[in-house]
Amino acid sequence: MAVDNAAMPSPRVRLPVPSPRWPPLLAALWAAWWLALWPAALAAQPLQRLTVADFAVRADGPWQPVALPDTWSARGVPRPGLGWYRLRTELPAAAADADAGTWALRWERVSSHHRLWLNGALLHDTLTQAAADPGSGRAQPVALLLHLPPGLLRAGGNELLLQVDSGLRAGLSAPWLGPAMALEPAHRRGLWLDSGLPQQLNLAAAGACGFALLLWWRRRSEAAMGWFGLLGLMVSLRNQAYHLPNPGLPPALSSLLFYIAQVVTVTLLGVFAMSLTRRRPRIYRPLLLAGAALMVLTALLASLTGHVAIDRLRAWSYPVLGLLALPALLLIGQRVRAMRGGELAALLLALMGVLLAGGHDYLFQRGVLDVGGQWWLPYATPMMVLAFCVLMVGRVVQAMTQVEVLNQTLELRVRERTQALAAANAAKTRFLAAASHDLRQPVVAIGLLVGLLREQITQPALRAMVVKVDEAVAAMESLLAGLLDLSRLDSGSVRPQLLRVPLQPLLDAVAVHEAEAARHKGLTLRVRPSACAVWADPLLLEQVLRNLVSNAVRYTDRGGVLVGVRPLGGGRLRLQVWDTGRGIAPAQQAEVFEEFVQLDNPQRERSQGLGLGLAIVRRSAELMGARLTLRSVPGRGSCFGIELPVAEGDLPPPAPVPAAERWLAGMRVVLVEDDPAVRDALVARLVAWGAAVQAHAGPRALREALDAQPPDGREASLLITDLRLPGGSGWDVLSLARRRYGAWLPVLVITGNTAPADLAALAGSGLPVLHKPFRAEDLRAALAAALAAPVQPGAR
Repeated sequence: MAVDNAAMPSPRVRLPVPSPRWPPLLAALWAAWWLALWPAALAAQPLQRLTVADFAVRADGPWQPVALPDTWSARGVPRPGLGWYRLRTELPAAAADADAGTWALRWERVSSHHRLWLNGALLHDTLTQAAADPGSGRAQPVALLLHLPPGLLRAGGNELLLQVDSGLRAGLSAPWLGPAMALEPAHRRGLWLDSGLPQQLNLAAAGACGFALLLWWRRRSEAAMGWFGLLGLMVSLRNQAYHLPNPGLPPALSSLLFYIAQVVTVTLLGVFAMSLTRRRPRIYRPLLLAGAALMVLTALLASLTGHVAIDRLRAWSYPVLGLLALPALLLIGQRVRAMRGGELAALLLALMGVLLAGGHDYLFQRGVLDVGGQWWLPYATPMMVLAFCVLMVGRVVQAMTQVEVLNQTLELRVRERTQALAAANAAKTRFLAAASHDLRQPVVAIGLLVGLLREQITQPALRAMVVKVDEAVAAMESLLAGLLDLSRLDSGSVRPQLLRVPLQPLLDAVAVHEAEAARHKGLTLRVRPSACAVWADPLLLEQVLRNLVSNAVRYTDRGGVLVGVRPLGGGRLRLQVWDTGRGIAPAQQAEVFEEFVQLDNPQRERSQGLGLGLAIVRRSAELMGARLTLRSVPGRGSCFGIELPVAEGDLPPPAPVPAAERWLAGMRVVLVEDDPAVRDALVARLVAWGAAVQAHAGPRALREALDAQPPDGREASLLITDLRLPGGSGWDVLSLARRRYGAWLPVLVITGNTAPADLAALAGSGLPVLHKPFRAEDLRAALAAALAAPVQPGAR
């Protein structure tokens, strides 16, 4: 009998502790040293491989010699069936020595249902157990390591007798005989390659397919990803089932489930290919679905007669399934040719590998191939999933690149739009500055002259005409004042000064101001008293409240308006304006705070306002850091509110405003204004209040007048100057006047300029400012404030 010698690893050798700086290099050197010593170590072990045996289908013969490994299909032996193997070997006396250690037999493939005798003694019996337990499963080749009891081996001739009950994969590998310590590492390595590694690979593949299904669940447009996830998950779980312990299912049910899984796998492959390529061949799709349904129905009927019928069904239907899978690969191949994509080509090759592995496993399962082989699908499936993951990663990278490009393009467009918007805003600001300045001059003159005209005309007919002219001028002044307020708020020149503001005087002033408009419409204006005070800018807060109340009165036709204060807790309160007006739809509530928006005034009737009030309210609240609120129900009314922090402390007394008609009597006023109409109107108004006025057209005229005056010329009580003047500016006038009349000369600047830079300069100077257009009462209040305010000698 032929005997092959082999060897096993040498005893453990202690290596030096590797340096932390060179672990990869030392690991490679250690692996090379181990591989170099491996053959020599194996040669030192007394292993025998039995490669020749006698075979018979019955215990009494006839016997015929066969070479191991032996595959029944190659010799035409009927399968499944029983068979007998007889093996002989010669052992030296040392092998039978009890001190030589435990010996073992190792088979890479032997039938799971077998009986084994060694030298006439029954050593192992699974055949009897399988016959007694119908749920133990069908016979199949397995790896086996069998430890031999001490004393059974003898020096000289030894005989092994093996009875096997084989299925379709019938045969026997060449066994190894030797010390157990020498055979155990190879046995464990074979089990890991046959079962452990495929299980781990397919478990990882199933996890990747589960992730693909999750992505498809969140993004249903990725249908190809979903179908492939189902395909890969089905194949991976089926591969796992090959290596699981027998669950105790009846053989017919187990065969039925594996068969249905195979049919579903091919069907999913076809659906995935059509989804990936977005092509649905007219014949392939119905043929695939109908063929799959017919095979499943046939398998259900065959399972009623047992697993043998299903095995016969596999014999002719698996080749049909392979043919049904070919069009799917053809579709993907056409897509690869059109796209010329490396990742998609790799997926196609992987799918072809799976199909080839399926054909191999079909022949392997039928027992046509060598019994010592192994399943290919458990290794091919992870490669398929890996190829698809590479394809998906490529798509993700491409999508991320596109997103980056789109973000860069979007940022560029946003930058361009921002620059265009800034240029448009600058152009609008320049236009408003130029237009409002040129318009304010005649409006101021008209307003002042109309005021003087009303005082002098007593005839009723002429007085009524003057009143109408005065109303038209007031409308123009209101529009220009609103534009000026918006321009000032947008320019950043308004810096809010947060002071303690008692609310009751503010509520009383607003009530008096809007009471006449409410009575004219038949509305009830109620103001609930409040002893609270808040931190706010007094002027901005009054402007906000006036606009809110005026807006409520304007858009309320019946009922009334209520102004009150509601504590919020946490040191805050909400100043609210309620009305029973028309209300605002939820979709339009954000629009009402934009300039020139009037929801119920498409004809732009002047009597219903200009659409600037709420825009000014929003900007003023933002400057104070206050929060605006709006609740409204169409047809029932609205509630506007502004949230402010509560303040405590005493408010300084307000500056008194003179009430006498000639309250400027005895004062000498220096006036510098380039517009003749405005200059004449101002002179007339100031003279009517009792002042002596020296009027000049600009800095040059003022300088000539000052040079012509004697050194002991008359003193001045007040300087009124425009900001934009020919041949200079209001700053030049201020410098000349204070050099002549002293650094403590009170100053009032009047201007129609809305340029942000000029407005910011005025705000930083601390000088009293009166913006054009203005009425006589506005001029009077500004003069009183300028005379009462501390003089800023350092202002330029």
